[in-house]
Amino acid sequence: MNDHVNGRPDAALDPGPAPGPAVAVIGLACRFPGARDLGEYRELLLRDGSAVQRFTDGTDLTDLTGGPDGGPTDGQAADPRYVPVGGELADVDLFDAEYFGIAPAEAAAMDPQQRLLLQEAVHALEHAGWAGGAGLGRVGVFCGSGDNRYGTLIAAGGAEPAPGTTAAALPLRVSYHLGLTGPSVFVASLCSTALTALHLARRSLLAGDCDAALVGAVTVALPHERGYLAVDGGVLSPSGACRPFDRRADGTVPGSGVAVVVLKLLADALRDGDTVHAVLRGSALNNDGAARLSFAAPSVDGQRDVLLAAWAESGVDPATIGYLEAHGTGTPLGDPVELAALLAARRRLGVTAPCAVGSAKAALGHLDAAAGMAGLIRAVLAVRDAVVPGTAGHRETTTAVDLAGSGLHVPSAAAPWPASDEPRRAAVTALGVGGTNAHAVLEQPPARPAAPAAAGPQLLPLSARSPWSFERSAAAVRGLLGEAGTDPAALARALQVGRAPGRLRRAWTAADPAGLAAALAAGPATPVDGPLVLGLADGDDPADLSPADATADTAPAAAADATAGTTPEAAAGPGHPSAPGFARQLAALRALAALGVEPAALAASGAGEFAALAFAGGLDEDTARRCAGHHATAVAAARTGGDLSACERAMAALEAELAAAEPGLLQVEVRSATLGTVLPAGTAPSPTHLLDVTASAVLGEEPAALPPGARPVVPVDGDAERWLRLVADCWERGADIRWERLRPAGGRTAAPPYPFQPVRHWHPAVPDGRTQRPAPAEPPPGPQDPPPGATTLETVLAIWCEVLGLPEVAPADDFFVLGGHSILAAQVLARIRESYGVRIPLGDLLDAETAEATAALIDTELASSQLYRTLVGAPDTAVGDDWEEVEL
Repeated sequence: MNDHVNGRPDAALDPGPAPGPAVAVIGLACRFPGARDLGEYRELLLRDGSAVQRFTDGTDLTDLTGGPDGGPTDGQAADPRYVPVGGELADVDLFDAEYFGIAPAEAAAMDPQQRLLLQEAVHALEHAGWAGGAGLGRVGVFCGSGDNRYGTLIAAGGAEPAPGTTAAALPLRVSYHLGLTGPSVFVASLCSTALTALHLARRSLLAGDCDAALVGAVTVALPHERGYLAVDGGVLSPSGACRPFDRRADGTVPGSGVAVVVLKLLADALRDGDTVHAVLRGSALNNDGAARLSFAAPSVDGQRDVLLAAWAESGVDPATIGYLEAHGTGTPLGDPVELAALLAARRRLGVTAPCAVGSAKAALGHLDAAAGMAGLIRAVLAVRDAVVPGTAGHRETTTAVDLAGSGLHVPSAAAPWPASDEPRRAAVTALGVGGTNAHAVLEQPPARPAAPAAAGPQLLPLSARSPWSFERSAAAVRGLLGEAGTDPAALARALQVGRAPGRLRRAWTAADPAGLAAALAAGPATPVDGPLVLGLADGDDPADLSPADATADTAPAAAADATAGTTPEAAAGPGHPSAPGFARQLAALRALAALGVEPAALAASGAGEFAALAFAGGLDEDTARRCAGHHATAVAAARTGGDLSACERAMAALEAELAAAEPGLLQVEVRSATLGTVLPAGTAPSPTHLLDVTASAVLGEEPAALPPGARPVVPVDGDAERWLRLVADCWERGADIRWERLRPAGGRTAAPPYPFQPVRHWHPAVPDGRTQRPAPAEPPPGPQDPPPGATTLETVLAIWCEVLGLPEVAPADDFFVLGGHSILAAQVLARIRESYGVRIPLGDLLDAETAEATAALIDTELASSQLYRTLVGAPDTAVGDDWEEVEL
């Protein structure tokens, strides 16, 4: 969260309007060599560091012809052209399949590029404050990757690549697993893939095809390439260093990486309170065509034209572009052509203003399809943070192009952005082998007013999809609360709307930051789980019925909607001492419903049953209110020893009221704590039920206690922290809270990135070239084939374990919850046929869902087969291929 820099000294600078709609960059996430996240990448750039490594551990790899253990062959290791250098991405074998509901066997078959981009897509949405899933509208996905070399290695090992692992499935997986409904497009233009995707996403936003867009790219060199052969005349550096625009440049160095950014129209981002990291003013895309020496050769004219087109569309003066993040591969041919094109474009427009030029490849290596993402994020950070990045290791600019008097220079170290009356602007270039050129123009974010400090108690929710991730999430939040300058209200909002909720949930409430930190530290480690049952007490609890004033910043907007135009006392009617309790209980239930709370059941006792039935639809509100009043009158007369005739009259009035009522069907189950009965949803309450409730109270029986696990409803206009605690309890038990309705919305900030559980998923056919490091615990191997004489259920369980890659499965486990889908179900069907010779329709198998239901399907089919053989006199061996002949 601390990488937001909206408080910089020149934040009040107004960039002013520009022609055409602008696009905002509202979220960033990345994993690069030497940088596990955005914060580490920023630190790497600020210290002008390089993450390109020289490997000396003896496990260097070169190409697909490496040794049987994934290491280099003796010939490769001895080859003088072998360079043990690269921009390595750590832990590409680790993936949190459980988070995405992917079966372990499928995860092991997935291209690691897909797995990495899936996780960074989640982190990008979290950084944007939108990972909660609601409110973004149609989200498009535009992304690309390197070749699926993992699948090639699987095939080379004699195994069959799994469906859905082709490169083109990358954006489709993101859309499916994150529930995104906008365009989902795979982009491929080799080294310019990332910026091509950025341009297409921007165009889609402007055309209204989507409301937000994820733009991403990923490259993973496999098999864990830890070195290369520098071939004469090739583009790879014999010296093992990438030196863009340097006199010593002799080629590039390969690297791996992944990054995702989130885009929205600037007007929409400002309306929604998003944090804008940079503004995308314009972009352009073209191809060199045939006007070059060869297919792989660059063209000055093509690169010049894409610059001019992007600058023109951006509507900004090119002289105000103070930094250009170049493609800058460090090759003796490519860099001079790129500089020549830049000079030609500026000279055509008469631009000689100072402009720094640099390239992220000096720090990371050439990330191939993901190269443009590294450059884009570098430029975003530059305009956002007012820092001109340096090019790591740069000493002396190449003399292949004369830059004298051009205003262009290559800084070797990061430096503050020069002060100016103009907004900070940067441009980014990506050039693909084959001639696809992309260029984009960025501008510093507009000023955003500081959000007012939120007063009153805070509700801090935390969730995860595994205990491992939950504990680490809690530790991260505790660390943030302990940092000076952290706004607990902003952190609470970020966790409420910026994180996708998981099944493990825990929430804390407190009236001040210190109390929140203490509550989090003292809270139980085990998240709360279980169905949500709301409890409505008898109505005589003064703590629940005492009037209190709600403050504007703590009472939910939903409560105002639910109780508008009436007060509890006015709604209750005169002469009914407990009627205010009825009104406030009903108002609280409606306020919870407006927040998205849908209880599994209502548990009620005494007068609370009237409010429960009114909310559940069993009685109309007016009837229920009058009945509650009669109940209160009868109980008060009986308990005080007063006029028993008044009690009798109230009972008679109640009976008449119920007799005239038209009960409706209950929309939610109501559990009567008074009588110990359950009124199921879909049924109508009988008049005798409520008469018995009142009669029980009149006869002097103590009000029944609510059952264990029922969360007592508290008044919405009472103690603010008690109300938030109720909302927190509802959320812990699975309610999808509409957080924006809980309190006035503030600006969106980044949620702490979700700590994905690092479980190793690696196909046995792919060479293992991991560096030596402690490996996380892995599940034990799955069970072997079922023994002879195994039951049908035992056989099905073994098949599921094999297909899903799980060590064990319970009979009642849900196939889809375990990560199954129709393709894996088809594999299950094939194994069932191999084992039993029966054909089961795929639809029937999908409907069965559990292993025990699947076993029942098989047993039914086997019984039908036996009956058929008996009727037609077919031999008992008519199963499998013979059974097919009988069918014909």
